[in-house]
Amino acid sequence: MTETAPPADASLPAIGVRTTRQRQAILTALTGRTHPMTAQAVHTALTGAGHRIGLSTVYRALHRLAEVGLLHSFEVGGERAYRRCPDTTHQHLLCDKCGLITECPPHLVDAWLTELRATTGFTPHADRIDLHGHCADCTAAAR
Repeated sequence: MTETAPPADASLPAIGVRTTRQRQAILTALTGRTHPMTAQAVHTALTGAGHRIGLSTVYRALHRLAEVGLLHSFEVGGERAYRRCPDTTHQHLLCDKCGLITECPPHLVDAWLTELRATTGFTPHADRIDLHGHCADCTAAAR
């Protein structure tokens, strides 16, 4: 997909979050990634790039940035991992084999949810749906 996340230097105060160099560094580290990162991986990437940041600061910042919707969190191998996603409504396709996360085309989800509502009467909250399976590459490799 061609959607991109907002720039890492987007106005955090506008959404009620204080701007810190640590939060900006974390947002930059996660922007454009197709695989989520654990707090430990983010910490390693940042310290490897020369940032002075504690692991507990990374944990707190990730939690806060996910809380305000700038990051999405996922359960990966029994750990919490984070990814920067587009700021548009979308759903995730998660590959359980390689960890790739892609956004599902909205029209596909809309059609499915319309049919689901008509058939069951259930009205889901469509702002976040994570569908697990295998990506095209992993499916092809398994053949």
